[in-house]
Amino acid sequence: MSLKELYSQETIKREFRAEKLFSLLMNNDFLGIQAQLMAVKKNEKMIFQEDGVDYVYYIREGIACIHIEEQIIDFRGADEFAGLVDSTPMNRNAFHLTPLVDLVVWRFEKNEVIAKIMSTQDGYLFHYNSMIDCYHIYTNRIMLNEESAEERTLVTLQYIGTKFGEKNGDYFVIPIAFTRKLLAAYLGISRTKLSDILKKLRYLGWISIDKKRQIKVYSNKLTSKADL
Repeated sequence: MSLKELYSQETIKREFRAEKLFSLLMNNDFLGIQAQLMAVKKNEKMIFQEDGVDYVYYIREGIACIHIEEQIIDFRGADEFAGLVDSTPMNRNAFHLTPLVDLVVWRFEKNEVIAKIMSTQDGYLFHYNSMIDCYHIYTNRIMLNEESAEERTLVTLQYIGTKFGEKNGDYFVIPIAFTRKLLAAYLGISRTKLSDILKKLRYLGWISIDKKRQIKVYSNKLTSKADL
């Protein structure tokens, strides 16, 4: 019987999500593993491998970005893992995590995490679910690169807003940790180009910017994206 016959994608996402995996790792009733609670300051580089040991982080509080060398490839927030499936160096280019704000994280040794996951009846599904999530994130990022800079900026703001922002009526407020410099670096454009795009998106009504320069991205905008 195949995996698809046993579990639907919706079931896998619901039953094998990150919070449940964290509870499994913290359960010392069987195969107890070491867990270190850490407070990490903003911009303090967090590496996934040190002295031959691979680490997995579980974020309890805060937001961080995942890098391959200097390239930002994704963002992670509370109740998400980093390093579970996205820490293996690629062509000698190493992954690392950079906090956008002060973080509270749990750190585990990756080999102990994998051993505990695989010791359970359905443990491999936790790892499978993490792999699928990363696959979707990275493939969507690659596909998005084919779009215009305006489209990429809008989609990125919508992604950040819905995942990390505060919902207020029909819009999401982008956290101040996502600076213009950070957004431009993630999008691979200059800050001047980003400023021009934000002005255009604001004119079209996709976003608004308050006096504190905080971006609000609207969730129910009806204007055609063809206008971009």
